Amino acid sequence: MRAPRLLVALAAAALLAPIGATTASAAPTNDTSAGATAITSLPTTITQDTTTATTDSVDASLNEQCGAPATNGSVWFTYTDPTGDGMLVDVAQSDFTAGVMIVQGDPTAGGFVVACGPEVSAIRGEAGTTYYVMAFSDSPAKTGGTLVASFEPLPPAPVSTLTVDPRATAYKDGSLRLTGSYSCSNANGFSSDIEGQVVQRVGRVKINGFFFTSPLECDGAVHAWEGFAFSDNGLFAGGKAANVSVAFACGDFDCATSFVEQTVQVSRNGK
Repeated sequence: MRAPRLLVALAAAALLAPIGATTASAAPTNDTSAGATAITSLPTTITQDTTTATTDSVDASLNEQCGAPATNGSVWFTYTDPTGDGMLVDVAQSDFTAGVMIVQGDPTAGGFVVACGPEVSAIRGEAGTTYYVMAFSDSPAKTGGTLVASFEPLPPAPVSTLTVDPRATAYKDGSLRLTGSYSCSNANGFSSDIEGQVVQRVGRVKINGFFFTSPLECDGAVHAWEGFAFSDNGLFAGGKAANVSVAFACGDFDCATSFVEQTVQVSRNGK
């Protein structure tokens, strides 16, 4: 009896198939933002195989705002911030060089990049904001691997206050001394400072001077500060001067600023 043609065709196909050939693995369910894995609480750590993940035109368009070397093997997560305290995403424990991109809103419907970087990225915004997070291989030569993505709460936001005393002192060398008080907390003092500008008209000349003082003691207590303004176009003298001062208190991910703009009365040589 002659074998049915279908069985013959199947046998021939089996002979032609390479030995050890297998069916290609499907891309992960969160390969695109439409299937993003929801993060419902912090902290949360997700370990995922991304070797079959892909990249597409949405990734490429978003990367125009970020500038990563590549967005290979990208996978997506989503998180709605209930408090506005923000989140930190850390992929440094992955077994490949990985990057993170945080997008505010739907990436396919006008969402925009608010933070990105290699290994770690963070954002602090408003309560109720929905963020999409893309984790990816930033190596053009590697698709992905074992992704370890940790979603963690941010440390408390920095806080700063600043006052500037209404009287300043001009010295014989032409410098101008300003004083005041400040406080800062939740910040790294070595990344915090007080800086500003002083403008004074002396005769027909408008004297411009700048000052900078750092580091600050960011322990939450109130401290005194002083700064000396110097100008390269003249000498400060007695009279009135306009002052703008700003205190920066910066943590690892964000900064707080305090701003003072006022007129100070300048005494010459402390008189």
